[in-house]
Amino acid sequence: MSVSRRLLLAAPLAVAAAGRASAAGAVTVAYAGSMGKLMDQGMNPSFGAATGVGVHGIPNGALALAHLITGGALKADVFVPVSAGPAKIVEAAGLASGKAVPVASTSMVLAYSPTSKFAAQFAAAKGADWTRIFQDPGFRLGRTDPTIDPQGQYVLFALQLAEAYYNLPGFARKVAGPMLNPAQVFAEPSLLARLEAGQIDATLGYKSAVVSQKLPFIELPDAVNLSNPALKAAYAKASLAVKGKIIHPSPLVFYAVALKGAANPKAAAAYVSFLAGPDGQAIFKRFGYGPGKGPSV
Repeated sequence: MSVSRRLLLAAPLAVAAAGRASAAGAVTVAYAGSMGKLMDQGMNPSFGAATGVGVHGIPNGALALAHLITGGALKADVFVPVSAGPAKIVEAAGLASGKAVPVASTSMVLAYSPTSKFAAQFAAAKGADWTRIFQDPGFRLGRTDPTIDPQGQYVLFALQLAEAYYNLPGFARKVAGPMLNPAQVFAEPSLLARLEAGQIDATLGYKSAVVSQKLPFIELPDAVNLSNPALKAAYAKASLAVKGKIIHPSPLVFYAVALKGAANPKAAAAYVSFLAGPDGQAIFKRFGYGPGKGPSV
């Protein structure tokens, strides 16, 4: 049986029905830029095969997307951000057609370039060894803009948590410098490509994206990796001042929400159902994502 036929038979009836009703149209999905490979090579073509509905994907930092959506500069049918904050921005503006559903999860890991001069040290690192490499004067860290991208915020949160966990006063500031350090901050879609090319030595990033890119990485302890809902209160001790507001991290969960005013509302609802359903969940797992955690937002 072909992949498309198997997906069509396994998809929920609501998804198939929406696909038949909207076969001539497409669904526009704005999603966190770190999900690019998952969406391009897994989720979107599989949804199209199952429903006959094409997908137009718009990747970017989830906070930037939330503000573009609420400001009217971006029209999308579905929004798929990482962390609850961007979903809440869209909901507070009255633009969500329902609750944001948790569809996947991930953790922060240390991803390093296989061509970095520090690659052998990272490969042999145990415990806190990676923190010493990060403090080497020749080390090059890459991250994204924390004012528009949750991943950029979570790098800084993880560094703060590592500072406390390993008892390294001043570690986060020494490694990251100012919040908008021009030597470190890159656009989210290009960050892992720069890492692969050896333009930077390492980053702290979402395990899901790192696994999708087949990059070498180091697992971080739960106290640092922002993945464990049981440690939510401990994670909240990390903080950043962004655009005049103090923000704190929540566990790394991806949400999907259909948007009001969608050009293709049936396909939008079907897409959210597909992500949360068995076929979507199998694709998430194949690309290194964990299951959704916690309640809807």
